[in-house]
Amino acid sequence: MDMSVIYRNTDYHTTETVLLVTCLVLVAYAKMTNEARFRRFLEIFISDKYLKLYGKEQDPNLNRFNISLFIVQIIIFGILIRLTGQHLQIAPLHVNLLLIIAALGLFVMFKFYLEKIIATIFDIDNFLEQYNFYKLTYRSLIAIILTPLVALLVYNPIHEKIVLSTTVLLFLLLNIITWGSILKKHQKFLTDKLFYFILYLCALEIAPYLIVVKIVF
Repeated sequence: MDMSVIYRNTDYHTTETVLLVTCLVLVAYAKMTNEARFRRFLEIFISDKYLKLYGKEQDPNLNRFNISLFIVQIIIFGILIRLTGQHLQIAPLHVNLLLIIAALGLFVMFKFYLEKIIATIFDIDNFLEQYNFYKLTYRSLIAIILTPLVALLVYNPIHEKIVLSTTVLLFLLLNIITWGSILKKHQKFLTDKLFYFILYLCALEIAPYLIVVKIVF
């Protein structure tokens, strides 16, 4: 009878656990501090009341509610990027998870402030403020929707390929819906300043992501 000791490798996912708990705390904080706002926020895919009401605030992107959910967004998307990179065996994405999240956060913040400078040059400040508010809002809700699937990927990778594919496809689908909603709501402005918007898309929406993909691969 073989009595040799069999060692079992156990990964407690400490970093992921702390980050996911942080996300839950931040979502709870956003709900507790302004329950009415949070309730409207959850309805943005079926109603634009939240966007109309809170988009009129001065500097709507920089308040406690949006900053809390922005942190959730960066954490969830950072974890998803790392899980996808590990599954596809993309070497640059095997680095420390906190480094990926920090890099993603810095990239988004740099892009945000660069956009504000460009908007001032092209005199489209009001449009870009609203446009970024819409993007931030939709993507924050997408992050909350994806949180259970990301947690499932972290703690129960038995059906990793199926769950990961479902999560990525859902992420892409919700982003397509987001873009459709944003373009529809700003249809009149885009008709008047279509040239500027095309320049914006090429310079600040498409080019940065192409550069990141080029670096990663």
